[in-house]
Amino acid sequence: MAHRTLDDIALAHDHAQPVHPVRELLNNHFYLDEFCSSEGGLWIMLMDALLLVPLIMAAFFYPWPSLAVGIAGLLASFAIYEGWCIWQKRHAGQVR
Repeated sequence: MAHRTLDDIALAHDHAQPVHPVRELLNNHFYLDEFCSSEGGLWIMLMDALLLVPLIMAAFFYPWPSLAVGIAGLLASFAIYEGWCIWQKRHAGQVR
């Protein structure tokens, strides 16, 4: 008797093609190809802009801690952007 997979059994009894949602998500890069475009740095800038208003408000009452948080945020944003650029360069040659 030949070795049958669970997909073969489901196809024989249910008469429907089995669906593998996790496999589909992995094969299609979680459908984020259009979301993560070549303008990836813009998303980081937009998130920083959302956090800038509360930081400015906090700077009125806590100037030194808010300066430290602002500098840490800038360094983190720069590190994330550079990491994204390196990742894009390494994965640009792969065929999808």
